[in-house]
Amino acid sequence: MESVKYSVVIPLYNKERYIRRTLESVLAQTFQHFEVIVVDDGSTDNSLNAARQAASGRVRIISQENRGTAAARNTGIEHAEGEYIAFLDADDEWKENYLETIDSLTGTYPQSDIFVTAYRVVMGNGKYNYSSRLTPEEGCLESYWMTFQYPYDFVWTSATVIRKSAVLEAGGFKPGERIGQDLDLWARVARINPRVAYSSSVCVDYNRNAGENARSREKIACAKAFLRDLEEELRNPDHSSEEIDMIQYKYDLKMTVYVFTCILAGDKILARDVYTRWQGRKRLRTRLLRAGLRTAMIMPAGLNRFLYKIRLKVF
Repeated sequence: MESVKYSVVIPLYNKERYIRRTLESVLAQTFQHFEVIVVDDGSTDNSLNAARQAASGRVRIISQENRGTAAARNTGIEHAEGEYIAFLDADDEWKENYLETIDSLTGTYPQSDIFVTAYRVVMGNGKYNYSSRLTPEEGCLESYWMTFQYPYDFVWTSATVIRKSAVLEAGGFKPGERIGQDLDLWARVARINPRVAYSSSVCVDYNRNAGENARSREKIACAKAFLRDLEEELRNPDHSSEEIDMIQYKYDLKMTVYVFTCILAGDKILARDVYTRWQGRKRLRTRLLRAGLRTAMIMPAGLNRFLYKIRLKVF
């Protein structure tokens, strides 16, 4: 039997409403040289049965006690037989040409270990945003770090495929990381090989407001491992000045969200502690962000929540 080329790894936790459509979108691919591994991470709803009902012969379902999304993805990678790992969240969907587009990228740009497409962000109420679409429409970027300049994550989980050997060399996902675990892995892969092959074709729907995701579960948005990655890269002398600027830009954004969600959660002591540990260059943009956070610390809680809700609706 010919070995599969792509292993689709889907961590599943309480996504009963979505998993059928997610699996259907995978099984409908125009490129069919793949396997699917669903790892149920101790769901407490009917997700496991829903996955079984939607599964075909090429779908393997593994059940484990709840250990978090990182552990579930690692379990899927451990059982994967494909040369490439295609990541997909259990509430997102692929267009039927996603794997065909990815397969074109892996064949055209073998120098890369990371392969991505553009995606649509489903905001709800018929509203959509889109990730960045570059010109030319297909290519291979030399630096993952320069992708930080684009709105939304250019390398984003459900629209990303990585060579399995690169995932293993980077050490896989870090168990226990509740937010930003994917960004942490991409950074560690990029340290070994920073190239990113991309297509500007919109091949994925990101269901941004689906229930039981990190955005809804975690009151404080602390991507600790990824922040440590960025702090290390800010000190890396091998980066160009342009890369350092982009790394600082991303770091400032993540720190702003971390501090502000501390404020929203009512933990101003932690907010001030995080604020004082801010690293990197204090440029004008950084100073403005920090000034805004100082203002937020003394603003009424209700006003801060209102402003944050507006931000979530827009972006």
